[in-house]
Amino acid sequence: MDKEIIEKLNYRLAILTKLISFVEGRIDSLPPGNLHVQLNGGKEYYYMHDSDTQRNKKVPIYDKKQISDMAHRSYYLKILRAAQAERKIIRQFLDRVPDVSFEDIYESLPISRQDLITPVRLTNSQYIDRWQNQMYKHKPFYEGDPFFITDRGERVRSKSEQLIANRLNIKGIPYKYECPVLINGNTFHPDFTILRISDRKELYYEHLGKMGDEDYAYKAINRINTYVMNGYVQGSNLFTTMESNKVPFDIRILDKMIEENFR
Repeated sequence: MDKEIIEKLNYRLAILTKLISFVEGRIDSLPPGNLHVQLNGGKEYYYMHDSDTQRNKKVPIYDKKQISDMAHRSYYLKILRAAQAERKIIRQFLDRVPDVSFEDIYESLPISRQDLITPVRLTNSQYIDRWQNQMYKHKPFYEGDPFFITDRGERVRSKSEQLIANRLNIKGIPYKYECPVLINGNTFHPDFTILRISDRKELYYEHLGKMGDEDYAYKAINRINTYVMNGYVQGSNLFTTMESNKVPFDIRILDKMIEENFR
């Protein structure tokens, strides 16, 4: 089973458990009985119906707080039933998830046997190798362009991009530098194309390094807008960091994106 799915289900389970505890406490603090609303002559009338104490009789209610409390109680009871039912299903599912998924089978085999088999699904390491070894045409450098080299031996265009590339490499995040992507008939070169291993999805990461420069900022904003208008949504498959001459690049922002979005 995909680890990301398991993590999401456990996260959902924690939310439901917390919600159930909260709703149960709220229900206990509210008056018993069921609220009934009847429309008569265009006006609403409120009644309490408690089959235990009122013997199925409807008792008129005029106190607005009591009406509100009973309405909330009815609402919370519906929330409680739905949350309990969902939690039960998730728990039953998680209890039945096998310890070994089909993806684990190939990697559990001896190397001598792996060499004889073509796996039905590439392992993560195989997928990463194939993805990173795909050839692409790099954006050219020109005489006088800045010269920075990453730990992987790639040439990049700024100290910040060097720092970003090295950070991604250290954290084990597969990436390509300035890999071209065709958007609306035009070729763009995002600073970094990220491969998120958990779902094998490509993400695009632009570092906007000169936002204090008015002309640069104008072009950067238009570029990001073009991404968004063509299906590259910030926080989903498009990510950015920024700096200016007054606000330096904060590596903590990148670290947060790595842990929360790039894995």
